Amino acid sequence: MILNSSQIRAIEQKEFRLRENSFSLMQSAGEKCADFFFNCIPKSKDILVVCGPGNNGGDGFIIGKSLIDNGYKVKIFLILNLKNKKNDNFKALKYLDYKVLNLSDLNRELKKKTKPIIIDCIFGTGLNKEVSTAIKRLIRAINIKKTQIFSIDIPTGVNSDNGQIMGEAIKASVTLALHCKKIGHVLYPGAYFSGKVKVLDIGIRKFLNKTIKNKITENNPSLWIKKKFPWKKYNSYKYSRGKVYIFGSLKNYIGASLLSSNAAIRCGAGSVTIISNKETLDKYNQNFFSLLKIEINTINELKNYLKSSVITSFLIGPGAGVNLTTIENTKLICKLIKNVVIDADALTSFAKNPKQLFSILDKHKIITPHEGEFDIIFPELKNIKSKIEKTLKAAKKANCIVVFKGPDTIIASPDGRICINTIGTEELAVIGSGDVLSGIIVSLIGKNKMSSFDGACAGVWIHSYAGGLVKKGLIAEDIIKNLPRALDKLSKKYS
Repeated sequence: MILNSSQIRAIEQKEFRLRENSFSLMQSAGEKCADFFFNCIPKSKDILVVCGPGNNGGDGFIIGKSLIDNGYKVKIFLILNLKNKKNDNFKALKYLDYKVLNLSDLNRELKKKTKPIIIDCIFGTGLNKEVSTAIKRLIRAINIKKTQIFSIDIPTGVNSDNGQIMGEAIKASVTLALHCKKIGHVLYPGAYFSGKVKVLDIGIRKFLNKTIKNKITENNPSLWIKKKFPWKKYNSYKYSRGKVYIFGSLKNYIGASLLSSNAAIRCGAGSVTIISNKETLDKYNQNFFSLLKIEINTINELKNYLKSSVITSFLIGPGAGVNLTTIENTKLICKLIKNVVIDADALTSFAKNPKQLFSILDKHKIITPHEGEFDIIFPELKNIKSKIEKTLKAAKKANCIVVFKGPDTIIASPDGRICINTIGTEELAVIGSGDVLSGIIVSLIGKNKMSSFDGACAGVWIHSYAGGLVKKGLIAEDIIKNLPRALDKLSKKYS
């Protein structure tokens, strides 16, 4: 479960009413965080707990007290004055009963040539405006220390609703997310600043989660693995696993469709057929012996072939060329084939008339734009800061499944479902990676196979996991080579 700030506040308010007070939840949160630190921080380490003026600071006071009471060497800092003595954070400060230092003290501490562990409790999920100049300077000083930093709930400076940086942000080693992950933990750049995110159960009743209308999920095999994932079975044969067709590339760009084809046959397809013209047919014959090839040279030949063939799913785009012919081919394929993945050149070809593209799409079609392609076909959404909001609006506008690629790939459906992929790696930022992804996705969808939304989620996860098996120096072919290992992992854990 991934929530925004208003949703988590709504759940907390319900919990407060059940407890008949709010302070006990702050106590629970602080003590659960302290329990975490007892297990991972040795008592020999110096600890600086940096508190702000809100509830996040109140958590910090309780954490600091628990650590000191258990023999840790702790200094607690309050960097901004508390305004309301009736709030829970003031009550936490009153119970602290230890000396609290101020911002000047902290600045002097940070100038020392020491490496203390820093616990960041300055601002939490309520931050919605740029931090002040003084706080920016403090954040820079903390980050420069290059020491281990734990942020409570979310790193100071990260907007929990969209992952944006509000002027400057703490670069956490570990973030202890209270109750659940927030959007800012999984969208970039917030995901980068969050480091490793550990979710802590702070005592909020689980049934309260169901009182919130939330369609955002974190991509995980448990969401889709039992929804007709096309495993090979004892009675499988090549055509029982589906016939995938891929539109061939231009003469000098066949590498793109070869990558897609290789990924598709490795992952979820029994057969893959390239539709090629006379000019490129021999190139495909020379490069990929497992691939079936059909020579088609005109749109009428394509029309007749599509009408007379059994096709499970179709991919068009990788290396197809940005031109009128690609537009006409895409329109024809979407008209005659139910499950279609549209990528790369097949998206860019509609740059001058995106509405023409939208008119041929439906809930069975999948488009897979990266940021540049997204901005071309959805120019009116370019200035929306939240990637989740952008992707959801795009899915509803285009009436199809949208896979908005990036380090935080988001999959959205027209009915409002959102799935965020959180296992990506920077190594996937390489030419050909997207072609491999579209090949994986198209191999998973179609009749007697996965739905377009589930197939897109599964394809993105498998692509990321296979890529993550390569530490450095990844090229697109490495993703394909690692697909058997990724599928083996899935089979052993979930099949």
